[in-house]
Amino acid sequence: MSRLQSWAIFAILALLPTIAWAQNEGQAKLDEAAELKLDAKTPDQLAQVIELCEQAIEQGLDDGNKQLANQILAATALQRVQMMVQQLPRVASNPGAVRKLRNQAVTDLDKALTANPDLVEALVLKTKLEALPGGSRESAMKSITRAIELLKDKPVDQSGAYILRAGLQENTDERLKDLQKAIEVDSTNSDAWQARLAVLLANGKLEEAVIDAEKLLEKDPENMFALEAAVQSLFQLKKFDEAIKLLSTRVEKDPKSGPIYRARARAYILREDNEKALADLNKSIELDAKDAEALILRSQLYYDMGDIDKANRDVSDALQIQPDAVQGVLMRSLVASREGRYADAIGDMEMLVRFDPSQVPWVMQLASLYQADKRPRLAIRLLDELLKQKPDEWRGVRLRGDAKLSINDHAGAIDDYDKALALVEKDPAKDDADYSGLLNNLAWVLSTTTKDEMRNGKRALELGLKACEATEYKEAHILSTLAAAYAETGDFENARKWSEKAVELGSEDENEQLEQLKKELESYKVNQAWREEQKTEENAKPLKNPNEAIET
Repeated sequence: MSRLQSWAIFAILALLPTIAWAQNEGQAKLDEAAELKLDAKTPDQLAQVIELCEQAIEQGLDDGNKQLANQILAATALQRVQMMVQQLPRVASNPGAVRKLRNQAVTDLDKALTANPDLVEALVLKTKLEALPGGSRESAMKSITRAIELLKDKPVDQSGAYILRAGLQENTDERLKDLQKAIEVDSTNSDAWQARLAVLLANGKLEEAVIDAEKLLEKDPENMFALEAAVQSLFQLKKFDEAIKLLSTRVEKDPKSGPIYRARARAYILREDNEKALADLNKSIELDAKDAEALILRSQLYYDMGDIDKANRDVSDALQIQPDAVQGVLMRSLVASREGRYADAIGDMEMLVRFDPSQVPWVMQLASLYQADKRPRLAIRLLDELLKQKPDEWRGVRLRGDAKLSINDHAGAIDDYDKALALVEKDPAKDDADYSGLLNNLAWVLSTTTKDEMRNGKRALELGLKACEATEYKEAHILSTLAAAYAETGDFENARKWSEKAVELGSEDENEQLEQLKKELESYKVNQAWREEQKTEENAKPLKNPNEAIET
């Protein structure tokens, strides 16, 4: 060994105490942090521990102590965040406080993850916090993806992480892929199955939903969510027999489950098997006399069968049990309307529309009730508000046209009927009855209005023929319209022919307009076209709850 080498070794050995001291300059801070950690119970005390660990690392520690400091720091930061998260429900009503708390928690989690990048609990918690309003979806995705990687040997936990990431996905296919992964790594995870079912249902993937629901029912026969998902999907697919078969299997396993009988009753109703539906509803109510949902459903069934007294009894019983049942209030309104108690029916529908003015069918039902109760101007005002928001709602436009016609506003009625016709012809899901009714009403006013400049016999005839074709020439009032159109064109021979047919059909079905149909025929026999001027006298009787206009 040379003299130079000897001196070099001597110099290194001489410096060792200094180097060791420099590496552990932060030891005192670390010892203080460790001691404080033993008794720390509040967020402020935990914050002190974190700060002491950070100072110890900054001042200098050897590898072993630095590792210990990082372990204490990560565990303490996570503990502090867990405490803060517990405070979130307390400040949930204050968005500013939630944001402040979340930001502080994320800052502490970042410290924990800097100290220990593989701390799965911190990654998962950060994901949940970043998923809150104002958080970073990108950061959340990065955190949960890393957690999924680290959990490869823990399938139960990894499955939960996949569910969490699925909730962050913006693309339906990606969301479904994550939920499928959650199921693959842990096929017993009912939450994953149910989340995937919910996504499939929400996106109209009904066939897949049925398959998944049946698989889940094989694993968990008592899972009501899966059963309801399968039945709901089968209903929408119009596979009523399959739904009945599935529910019948459940009835055999649990013959004392009222909700299963009730669900099967719905399937029977959709299959138009009222007798079996009624038997199942009777059984459901026998098992639970306070099953308001079954009572309302049976009320609807009785209503459709024309037994209004029983419908009224059932809906009254249901609303005594559950006064705020929306379907019950709706049913009570329908029953009152059928009995001619329009004020009662209007009171219930006004209540429903105020409860949820976005329900277009309710708004139009209320407008129809105003019209039936001879309050067409209220109907027009209500529909004006609806159509400001939904101008393409053709049924609302048509209904407003009917109301305008009843107050002798023929120009307004024709304009609304034309608008509705242009809209309905673009609607692939239009109902033939609604379509024929619109054609008929427009043809009628174009044939019979007393305003000479508004009549148009040629167009009325075209519309009337379409309406008759749509109803197979089997509706008395539509044949009456066709006759009026022929009369307006001067073809009284055909006017008499179709008017006689209208009277014949009207007599067979005891049509309430039979007397008018006969008067129209007498007019055509003397070659005189029919003219009609409707002037509904507004019902001045106050409603139970005076109403200027319902805001929609």
